Amino acid sequence: MTDPYPQSSPGHRPVRVLIAGGRFAALEAMLALREFAPEAVQVDVLSSRRWFVVTPTATGELFRAVPRARWQLGDLVERAGARLVHGMLGEVDAPRRRIITTTRTLEYEYAIVAVGARAEAWLDAPGITFSGPGDVPRMGRALDELAARAGAGEPVRVAFVVPPGPGWVIPAYELALMARHYLDEHGAATAGVVLVTSEDAPLGIFGDPATRMISDALNAAGIELHTGAIARAWADGVLQIVPDRTVAADIVIAMPVLRGPRVPGLAQTQAGFVDADRHGRVRGAPRVFVAGDAGPFPVKHGGLACQQADRVAAVICAELGIATFEMPPSPVLRGLVWSADADRFLRRDLAGGRDESHGTASAASALWWPPGKVAGRYLAPYLEQMAAHELVDLPGRDGRAAPGTG
Repeated sequence: MTDPYPQSSPGHRPVRVLIAGGRFAALEAMLALREFAPEAVQVDVLSSRRWFVVTPTATGELFRAVPRARWQLGDLVERAGARLVHGMLGEVDAPRRRIITTTRTLEYEYAIVAVGARAEAWLDAPGITFSGPGDVPRMGRALDELAARAGAGEPVRVAFVVPPGPGWVIPAYELALMARHYLDEHGAATAGVVLVTSEDAPLGIFGDPATRMISDALNAAGIELHTGAIARAWADGVLQIVPDRTVAADIVIAMPVLRGPRVPGLAQTQAGFVDADRHGRVRGAPRVFVAGDAGPFPVKHGGLACQQADRVAAVICAELGIATFEMPPSPVLRGLVWSADADRFLRRDLAGGRDESHGTASAASALWWPPGKVAGRYLAPYLEQMAAHELVDLPGRDGRAAPGTG
């Protein structure tokens, strides 16, 4: 069936923008449109999710206190003045301006595809593919097993692996650094920690200052580093590295390889990502845009997804004759590396996936605000505001909750 949008008088009806997705790019696009054109645009968010989760904080859950990372999606959408439509994107019928789900057909005047990428395992090895909060318990069990084996005098090693291709590399470095500290604190200093990455230089996407900073941190922690190394297989306690190297590893914590969502009805790259120009316009599909990990940009991160969403919202508003802020000519890459000894802030300007500046790295002060894992122009302050308005029980003088706070 067709799900009609509410109608109003001709010439005064809001433009219908349908955003498919429920993560960073989707919410940032929603907030940007509500900021730019609160009266001119009706925003609907199509998602099967009940919760919005700040997945980049998952790396710290075993090792440190982390900011709140879980929100009811319906609350975030409704408080922004948009509408949540429960469902999952099935197909985009661009000629008819329709999105088809498993249960209904939704009409749109503009559509933004922000459904993210598919995370797949890269290696078949003992250990885990670390993709987010759901893998934290397994990560904890793997480290406890390693600590027990080391405590019993067994020579054991854990390898953190970054596969080639589109993705985000910082979690591997965070997990390696914090796991090293965790093992030391749990009497397993003899356990070896190694990081195997397909990058030519550690965190090279951020430039030389970041490479030097993270290399020093890995060296100080006693973590063995292998760069330009593509782990192809594991057998009998050994990682096979292309072309002709091996690395000993009893447990492997691998980052996932990311594949495109392969949305029927839209142009795709060979890896299944939605094909679009630098402004997010999907090729061959007028008034359809893509933002975030579902798109072709090779670096996949929530902060970049938010920038892409802002650009898409600005382009839509420009077509509607609504003025917005001036977008920077190229994306700005921001990365926050957590570890036991310091939080390291990294920043670099990008263009088309290629480096264009030397980059900046700092362990002394934040390079953006709020200084969180994901720097979204509208999403980061919005989540801060939501958290600030939550009810918090404060103890009274007798140690009990103060009256009226329960």
